[in-house]
Amino acid sequence: MAKTVFFEEQRWTNWHLTVRDVPIAGRFELHNSGGSASIARMAESAAAVQLLLGRACREGRRLRAQGAAWSFSEAAAIPGGWCLATGHANWLFRLPGAHVVPDYPFDREGLILCQTGISVAELNMFLEGRGRSLATTGASNGQTFVGAMSTGTHGSAIDHPAIQGQVAAFQLLPAPDLNLWVEPASRPVTDGRLAADLGATVVRDDALFSAALVGLGAFGVVHSVLVRTVPRFLLEMSRERRPLTAEIEKAMNGGGFDAAGLPGGTRRPYFFQSVVNRHIDAGHAYVTVGYDLPWEEDQKLDYDLVNKRGPGYELAVVVANLLSAFPGLSPPITKAVLSDQLKPFKARKRSWGQSFNYTTPRSGTAGAAVAVPTERTLDALEILQRAMKKVGKVPAAFACRYAVKSPGLLAFTRHGRTTIVDIDGIDTVGTRKLMAQAVADLRTQGIPHTEHWGKVNQMTATSVRDAYGDDLEAWMRTRTDLLDRQAEYVFGSAFLDRLGLTSPTF
Repeated sequence: MAKTVFFEEQRWTNWHLTVRDVPIAGRFELHNSGGSASIARMAESAAAVQLLLGRACREGRRLRAQGAAWSFSEAAAIPGGWCLATGHANWLFRLPGAHVVPDYPFDREGLILCQTGISVAELNMFLEGRGRSLATTGASNGQTFVGAMSTGTHGSAIDHPAIQGQVAAFQLLPAPDLNLWVEPASRPVTDGRLAADLGATVVRDDALFSAALVGLGAFGVVHSVLVRTVPRFLLEMSRERRPLTAEIEKAMNGGGFDAAGLPGGTRRPYFFQSVVNRHIDAGHAYVTVGYDLPWEEDQKLDYDLVNKRGPGYELAVVVANLLSAFPGLSPPITKAVLSDQLKPFKARKRSWGQSFNYTTPRSGTAGAAVAVPTERTLDALEILQRAMKKVGKVPAAFACRYAVKSPGLLAFTRHGRTTIVDIDGIDTVGTRKLMAQAVADLRTQGIPHTEHWGKVNQMTATSVRDAYGDDLEAWMRTRTDLLDRQAEYVFGSAFLDRLGLTSPTF
C-alpha cells in the first residue's frame, strides 16, 4: 500500500540553500505502493495523503507538499509545520484518446497523467523517448512539474505561456474527505473514467481551475496533473556576442525580429534571450536564439544533465561556474568571464529537453526575476542598471527572456507579451541589496511588474494586491469557498500569511 513515512527532522533547508534552517515539526515522504505503476495504486497514494491531511486538521498542524524544494524564495517553507516530500511519487501514464471528450480541441493522443513528484527532467525523458515533447519549461529541469506549475514558473518560448499553460486538468486533495478532479468548464477534457479510477469527483469549474492552477500550495495537495504535450521537435540554437544595435534593442522591446540580423533571417524565433549588462560589457549583448525544426530520426537522445555550457539559460550557469572556480569567494562577473562562459556556437540541434540544464549548484547562487510588459523591457533594464550604480558593482548580471500571458489568476507572466528580466548572481549582501533596490525603483518609476513567486523577492501584501488586483480577490474568494476553516489554516504558510493570502489563525 502507498504510505507516508515520517522523519523526525527539526530543520528544513531548500535546494539552493537560500532559505536555511527553518524550524519544522517533522518531514513526511510520500511513497507509492510496491509493484508496477497503475491508476489503482495512484488512488491508494491519494488516500495516503488524505490520511495525513486528516491528522493535520485534527492536530491543527500546517502541511506543505514539497517537490524538489527548488524555489529560491520561502514559497515551499512551512515553519512549525510538516513537510510532505513528494519526489518518490513520480509515476507517469498516457491517457488513452478514447477517454477524452469528443469535442476536445487539442491532440487527444498527447495527454499525459503525471503524479505529484515527477520532475521536469523525468517528464522530458519519458516524452521524448516516445515521440512527444513539452512545448516549454523554465530555465532548469530539476523542479517538479507540480511545483513549477504551483508557483507559475515562467516558460522560455516566446509565443507560449508559462509552464502551467500546458495543464489540461489536475487532481486536488483539499480535505481528508475531498478528492477532486478539476477541469475548466469552458474546456472539458476527460469523459469521467479517469477520475473514477483515481477515486475523484469531477469538478468542471473555470473559477476553481484558474485559482488553484497557480495555487502556491494554498488550495490543498495537487496529487496529479494532466499535461498537454506536442509532437517532439528540434530546437536549433545559436549564440553570439553582438553589438547592442538599435535593431537588437527593437527586438528586445517587442518590435519584431526582421531587421535584427538573427541567424534565421526574418523567421520568427521559438526562443530568444539577451544577456545585456552595461556595467560588464557596455554596448554589447549575448544573444541566444532558437528555431523549432521538424524532428530528425537520426537525432540521438543523450541527456547531459550536468552540462554547464548548454544553450539554455546561461546566466545562472555563469554564476555557477564562477563558484566552482573560486570556492569560498565572491569574484566579480567581468567581461572576460562572460566571454569565456558564453562562447558562441551555431546551429546546435537538440530536443527541447536536451536544451536546458538539470541543476545548478545548491550553495552560493541567488536569483530574482521581474515580469514586465515587453514594450517596457528597455525601460526596466535602464532602471536595473541605475540600481546597480546605486549599490555599487556586485557579482550579479541581467538577462531577458520572453513569454505570453499565462493562465492562472496569480500567474507571474500576466502581460499580453511579457519579458522576464532575471537578476542572477552570487548570493552576497550586495546582490541582495541590488535585488531590493531594483524592485523599489521599478515601483517608484511606475513600471508595471510582478515578481517571481519562486525566486528571491521583495513582495509585500500591498505590492501583491497592487500587482494582481481583482484577480487576487477572486483567488482568495475561491479558496474560501473551497476550504473549511481548518483546511484554510493547514494549507497556509508564514510566507502567504505575510502577503495577506492566508491567515495565521487556526
